[in-house]
Amino acid sequence: MRFVCEKSVLLSVLTDLIRSVAVRSNVAILEGIHITVKGLKVELESYNMEFGIQTKILVVEAQDGSIVVPAKIFSDIIKKLPDGLVEMKTNKFEAEIVSKNCKFVISCFDPNDFPKLPFIENEKFIELPSNTIKNMIQQTIFAVRPENEEYNIHTGTLIEAKDNFLVFVSVDGFRMALRRESINISENFKIVVPGKTLRELLRLIPDDKVNIKIYLSERYIFFKLDNYLFLSSLLEGEFIDYNSTIPEENSTRIKVKVNELIFSVERVSLVIQDRLKSPVRAIIGPDCIKFSCSTTLGKSEDTLNANVKGEPLEIAFNDRFMIDAFKNVDADEVLIETSAFKPLKIIPLEGDSFLFLVLPVRFHEEN
Repeated sequence: MRFVCEKSVLLSVLTDLIRSVAVRSNVAILEGIHITVKGLKVELESYNMEFGIQTKILVVEAQDGSIVVPAKIFSDIIKKLPDGLVEMKTNKFEAEIVSKNCKFVISCFDPNDFPKLPFIENEKFIELPSNTIKNMIQQTIFAVRPENEEYNIHTGTLIEAKDNFLVFVSVDGFRMALRRESINISENFKIVVPGKTLRELLRLIPDDKVNIKIYLSERYIFFKLDNYLFLSSLLEGEFIDYNSTIPEENSTRIKVKVNELIFSVERVSLVIQDRLKSPVRAIIGPDCIKFSCSTTLGKSEDTLNANVKGEPLEIAFNDRFMIDAFKNVDADEVLIETSAFKPLKIIPLEGDSFLFLVLPVRFHEEN
């Protein structure tokens, strides 16, 4: 096997591929990148048995063959090579990498031992602009349950297609994030994608607006964008009935400016530290919200002008959960709906493109 290409081209795809390489795996070959040369096309793939990436590059010279290179050292070598053409050729299970006056020889793996990536079984797909997919992931991924906690199904995001809507939902027991987009679909489905793989997909989605095709199989989801194929296994289990958690009626309705609320809560939260946990109290009146917080470090107060309709109310909430929700709002103003002992519901002024829930917390009278 042999090929010659520009260093910048090879380095660009290696930066992406290394994200799905296994780290300190019991199966050493999973720490490698599978390289296959056919004609003047070089196919590269990495797969950690949870998610994988496959891509192709064009080269200027080539000889057919395949090899699995150890990803870290191979990537480190390419980074340090001088700019210009890079030649790589193999002899059994060794790879020689040459660029100008630099030469490396590294041990490699038998390509026959590399696991085959799952393949797209169903030709039916959903197609959406990349900025839409990126937005839907960003507005929900923050509410995924941490991977080291129980309830494994909720360490992922529910993706549901129903009634010509695509819905992303994440929950962690204290908050919920929902993002909805209208779409033409021929079949309904409901799957759960691991949060960590969606985070990696986010890094792969380009800033340029391109279309992404989404394919499904029984156990995997595939995202096809530009010259990349990103695949992920699915989580198994019963996701929470999120519709049943959304309060239908609330006694208090508040219209607020997003950035002003973020700044107000951030100021009040300055007396909160990791070892000094305390909720933020909110006294909701006719034309403002008075935020306050008290810890052994000190006390803070801040008043936010707001358009309030309904009953006056006093609640408390986790500052980080509230800030996370508002920082992922794609709007200048939103509505907050709530009642005593009910979750705070954050929704757009018009439509139903997003919905965030933040559970209230108990506070002590001395605060």
